[in-house]
Amino acid sequence: MTKKSGHNFQEDLRKIEELFSESFNKTENSYTISIRNEKINSVIFVEIIPDEESTYLISVYTNNTHLQLQSCSNMLISEMLEEAVFISETPEKISGLIISKQGDCSLYSNVDKRLLSSDFSGLNSEKLLAAMALSITETIN
Repeated sequence: MTKKSGHNFQEDLRKIEELFSESFNKTENSYTISIRNEKINSVIFVEIIPDEESTYLISVYTNNTHLQLQSCSNMLISEMLEEAVFISETPEKISGLIISKQGDCSLYSNVDKRLLSSDFSGLNSEKLLAAMALSITETIN
């Protein structure tokens, strides 16, 4: 798993390429990659646009969806989970855009950070799903 910082952004892009067995295309303002899963006939198009404040805008396009995560400040690449997790956070809230090698994409937005370290047995099913999915981000703090 890697954490994004100014000096390893290119390394994180390389690890994402390895994870998804695809290559980024660099345009004037962005990095784009198409993630394909032939088994389920899925294509996810991801665009990463660097902002001036050393954050990123992440856009995900599928056949019927457009997701966007602004102010992305960290990314985690997990070979074990076969996922890339893009993170945007404030002191109290966290949002995560998760893209898996299997062609799945999930967005959890404005999740209370206290949920990530709470007793999961006390959460309703929807909050439990978000807390479990984003609990991996606790490793970067």
